[in-house]
Amino acid sequence: MHSKYPRIILTVAAFAVALAGGGAWWLLRQPASRTSGTGPGSLQATGGYADPAVCADCHSDIAVTFQKTGMGRSFRKVQSEKDLGAAAPAKPFYHAASKSFFSMVFQNGAWFQRRWQTGFDGKETNVDEKRVDYVLGSGNHSRTLLHLTERNTLQELPLGWYSEKGGFWGMNPGYDRPDYAGSVRPIYYECMFCHNGYPKVPEGAHRDAAQATYLLPLPEGVDCQRCHGPGQSHVDKASRGDSEQVVRAAIVNPARLNADREIEVCLQCHLETSNQKLPHAVVRLDRAPFSYIPGQPLADFKVNFDRAPGKNTGFEIAQAGYRFRESQCYLKSAGKLRCTSCHNPHDIPRGNEAVSHYNQVCAGCHQLGTSLTKVSVHKGGADCVSCHMPRRRTDDAVHVVMTDHLIARRPPAGDLLAEKPERAETAASSYQGEVVPYYPAKLASTTDDELTLAVAQVREQSNLKAGLPLLASQIAKHHPKQPGYYAELAEGYLAVGDAASAIRSFEEASRLDPDSAPRLIQWGDALMQAGQWALAESKLRRAAELSPGDPRAWGRLGWALWQQDKAAEAKSALDKAINLDPEVPELRNNLGLILWGTGERAAAEKEFRAALRIQPGVSEWRLNLGRALAAQGQTAEARFQMEESLRLQPDNVPARVDYARVLTDSNRPSDAEKQAKLAVETDPGSAPGHEIWGALLGEKGDLPGARRELLEAVRLQPGNWRAHVELGIVLARQGDRAGAFQHLTAAAQGPDPDARAAAQQALRTLTEK
Repeated sequence: MHSKYPRIILTVAAFAVALAGGGAWWLLRQPASRTSGTGPGSLQATGGYADPAVCADCHSDIAVTFQKTGMGRSFRKVQSEKDLGAAAPAKPFYHAASKSFFSMVFQNGAWFQRRWQTGFDGKETNVDEKRVDYVLGSGNHSRTLLHLTERNTLQELPLGWYSEKGGFWGMNPGYDRPDYAGSVRPIYYECMFCHNGYPKVPEGAHRDAAQATYLLPLPEGVDCQRCHGPGQSHVDKASRGDSEQVVRAAIVNPARLNADREIEVCLQCHLETSNQKLPHAVVRLDRAPFSYIPGQPLADFKVNFDRAPGKNTGFEIAQAGYRFRESQCYLKSAGKLRCTSCHNPHDIPRGNEAVSHYNQVCAGCHQLGTSLTKVSVHKGGADCVSCHMPRRRTDDAVHVVMTDHLIARRPPAGDLLAEKPERAETAASSYQGEVVPYYPAKLASTTDDELTLAVAQVREQSNLKAGLPLLASQIAKHHPKQPGYYAELAEGYLAVGDAASAIRSFEEASRLDPDSAPRLIQWGDALMQAGQWALAESKLRRAAELSPGDPRAWGRLGWALWQQDKAAEAKSALDKAINLDPEVPELRNNLGLILWGTGERAAAEKEFRAALRIQPGVSEWRLNLGRALAAQGQTAEARFQMEESLRLQPDNVPARVDYARVLTDSNRPSDAEKQAKLAVETDPGSAPGHEIWGALLGEKGDLPGARRELLEAVRLQPGNWRAHVELGIVLARQGDRAGAFQHLTAAAQGPDPDARAAAQQALRTLTEK
């Protein structure tokens, strides 16, 4: 010990400084792959759609059977207790990975999904309760519950229902992880495109980077017009008593289309090469999200992409069309084998009727009952599908079993129904390589095709090395007028850390769309990443003027103001953002950081807790709360929050360093040293890690070890004044007075007031000797 010298391993001020500078603004950027363009308008602009209920007036038999299909039951409003479609869990569902409990509660005529955790004191904490407004999914395989916000956006709730094993509750795909996204995951237009009839959306809401917002009432299930196209003209002509020929000509009948146009009616939704980062499709940037009309070439609306040949080996939930098109039966049929060869979209056979029906389809080519039955495995009455299109557990939705539409000579080896854990996609596991056209398989040398191919390389960062120069060159070649291309390029530049190039591209996107608040927000984000706070402020102010109801604009503006020491304006902007949408956790965390920086500790703690109530799985937010508690002397709960931070992100070195400080303050030096050592092993470049480890080694008398770590700390971070103080004390204890004076004098003249005071005290002690 060195009791004559000041001990500064842990001080309240240290946490105050760390907290105030320990956050960054949290981007609420919508993934580019979930946006579409600024071309032909939304549903209102394309027009011609009838009330789906009118179809049943003339086609009642079809309407009755269609409502029993998965498409007919794909989406519905929850208005009564029975509308949930499944029995609520008999007891709370416990999700071990996130340490969360879930229950379904019916109260005041509505269903709610409730989530909570066990807090530091053993009581419920982080309680989140949201009303269930819609059910997405027919229940043939699963049901997902959705919440409609006051802003008319839709959010996916974490706990869903699966039909396997007679029906059970489990986490939705992507949620079976410690840091799942809370109950704020948005339902993008791409999701709605395939799970429902076309909804109405606010004018301009489909523009690039805009939030997915809906007008009520929403459709309830895939309707006739998703396959037959807009039906109002058809209804009008039938109502007037026009001739049958005229009435039929006013609607699309997929059965009368050519082979490509007919199968595309199905492929608009059932052709997903992969739901992992690629992207699997790019909607043309001059098309609105709900502007595809059956009978038109699908490639005019979007291009589907795949990994390089041989690289896509998974089996996923939405790959029916993709797997089917890879089958030899399809490839050798010259377009005669189609989805409708087996499937009647208006009705679904079941049980023995289904087995007989599918066998008859196979018999159209394979002559069942003759040569095949002579082979031992092909007995009379065999079920072709069970062997050649077996049911398999999917890789992406691991609680779902689907029919594999790859018609194979022999089924894959192994237990195809064996349960499997959900595997989170990481940067290391994500596909890296060329993104190749799949449908159509070859793109033309047109402006739109060349640009779309280039966008696909960068959109989800699968091929940035080749894709960024390709997209830049195509933009330089074609000078497109759609701002989305420049924004895509800018996002790619940000992904590789080139903020300067990103700023130039966002500026051009904004020039082409000067009245777009989302474009200005993107530009402001890039400017903040580059530290150009004043310019970012000006762009974000303009965004807030253009869209005063957008919490993203006010939230970003608040952070830009805070970085310029405009605390009052910053708080006001964040308050405005939170009033507009109190359920955005990033806003609550950022307001907490600002409040902490202005000395409003109780209010800051409240905001940190609010952020964690909404999304408890963010390691950095747990750390912020832990730091705030430690600085206020609530050491025991501070330890709890930091332990949770490290559980969520074991490689969070700042959390491990501060956990070591809290353990030191709790008189647990041995545990603290273990954490400090782990921090340095995880990140040898962590100056605070070396500093705390060196201080702890000095505390227990290992002066050579302390000197080694503290020298490394000041080498890595010359402005680490705490390390200078600790190093000066260690050198003094080793008899190196000159070295001690050097480091203590530097700290005594430094800007850190606590380190300065400790250094001055140490110098006095040294001088007295």
